[in-house]
Amino acid sequence: MNRFKKHIGEGEPIEIDGEEFILKPLGTKYLPEFFKAMKNFSGAKEGASTEEMLKNISEEGLKSIQILIDATLTISFPEEPEEDRKVFGMKYMGDLIGKIFEINSADVKDTETIKKVKALQQIRDKQAKAKADASKTTEV
Repeated sequence: MNRFKKHIGEGEPIEIDGEEFILKPLGTKYLPEFFKAMKNFSGAKEGASTEEMLKNISEEGLKSIQILIDATLTISFPEEPEEDRKVFGMKYMGDLIGKIFEINSADVKDTETIKKVKALQQIRDKQAKAKADASKTTEV
């Protein structure tokens, strides 16, 4: 293992609809997009819904999120067809962007960034609980 690999890891798991996916970290090429996207979440309140958080994002911020999701899925799943990655990225945007922020901020010391990542994690947790509750309701 080279010196960098032991510090950045091979990727982080994310569970989507009961299936685990490993998302790989991005490179420095995406630093400007990463911080544009983070800046757009800076006004979000902790515990806000995905809709509330996305409602106030600028067009530039949305473009940055799109670039980050597309790049992460391309790096993580190069064997999957591009169109499938785009559809998957759109469908699970709320889940993916929180995890993308998390895996690319491994040693975050900035408290605002930590708050944003935690808020996104709470949203993902609420969505997962709602999906689980909905599936239990339909099973009955």
